[in-house]
Amino acid sequence: MKINGVNPSKIVNLYANNKKTIEKKEQVQQKDSIQISSVAKSLSSYSIDDKFINSKEKIERLKSEISNGTYNKDSKLVAAKILEEIKQK
Repeated sequence: MKINGVNPSKIVNLYANNKKTIEKKEQVQQKDSIQISSVAKSLSSYSIDDKFINSKEKIERLKSEISNGTYNKDSKLVAAKILEEIKQK
């Protein structure tokens, strides 16, 4: 009667496969999250040079200027900004 022993390489392979599946489960469970406080949200309406910017008011002002025909921007400045954006890409 012949009795086969346990092959150590099979045990190592089983252990390695089990370890890989556990690591995959741990990686899936980790998610990044961010929470912005109400103070930080209120600070987002300020610009770097301490001028208060209210985007809703700015949009309404621009809409009224466009509808009145008084909206004027320097075309050379607009063209320069467009060229800067193209160069950066």
